[in-house]
Amino acid sequence: MISVKIQGKNNKANEIIVSGHAGFADHGEDIVCAAVSVLTISILNGLTEIVGRTDLGEVVEEGYVRFTIPEINDELMKMKTDTLISTYLLGIRGIKEAYGDYIQFEEQ
Repeated sequence: MISVKIQGKNNKANEIIVSGHAGFADHGEDIVCAAVSVLTISILNGLTEIVGRTDLGEVVEEGYVRFTIPEINDELMKMKTDTLISTYLLGIRGIKEAYGDYIQFEEQ
């Protein structure tokens, strides 16, 4: 089962931790794992490459991604960050709704 833990509430996140494997299908054929992986790497890439964040302290390993999202004062960067986080959460919630037996989603 994939675990997605969000530190923060109300579409805000200070930290995102994704770990494990879904177990929906064999390695290389698991659409749940692929969907969560694409969303997670996309938000991380969006935050670094589009928004220009360099303060995420990201760790990316096999079956594990963790990064922090510190508060910032720049209003434009904050707006872009919030938009990406909201989009990520929307996607993860959709996967949870469709494949709830294979993903644990927790907002703290």
